[in-house]
Amino acid sequence: MKKYILACLFIVTAFLSQAQKMNPVNWSFQAVKKADKQYDVILTANVEAPWHIYSQFVKKGPVPTTIEFKTNPLVQIKGTAKEIGKLEKNFDKNFDAEISYYSDKVQFVQSVTLKVTSKTKLSGTIEYMVCNDEKCLPPISIPFEVVLQ
Repeated sequence: MKKYILACLFIVTAFLSQAQKMNPVNWSFQAVKKADKQYDVILTANVEAPWHIYSQFVKKGPVPTTIEFKTNPLVQIKGTAKEIGKLEKNFDKNFDAEISYYSDKVQFVQSVTLKVTSKTKLSGTIEYMVCNDEKCLPPISIPFEVVLQ
C-alpha cells in the first residue's frame, strides 16, 4: 500500500511541475540619477540559456519587446529606450526574416527628465516574447515601477 501511495504522489508531483508556467526571463528594474532631474530607467532581462528575447526593433516575425510607460505629469520620456547587450542577428526560416535578439542579458535604458524637483514613481509594462531553437513561448506582459528621487 505504501508503494502505491508513494507512486501516486510521485505522479501527481510530476504533473504539477509540468503545469507550472515557464518563464525563462528574470527582470530587475532601477532608476539611476544622471544629473539634476535626469534619470536613466533601466529594465534588465536575465535570460536563461538556451532562450533568447527579441529586440524592440523587430519588424517582421516574433513579437518585439515593447515598453509602455503610464502617464505621469511630472515625468518627460525622452525618445525610445536604448538596448545594451550583445545583439545577435540571424535569418529565421520560420518567420522568413532576419531577426534581432539577445541571449543571456539585455538592458533597456530609457532616459527621463523630472519636470519638478520632487520624488515620484514611474510605472508601466514591458511585453516580450522568448524562443529557443525548438519553440516559442506566448508573449508575456509584466508591470514594473521605479522611484525617481
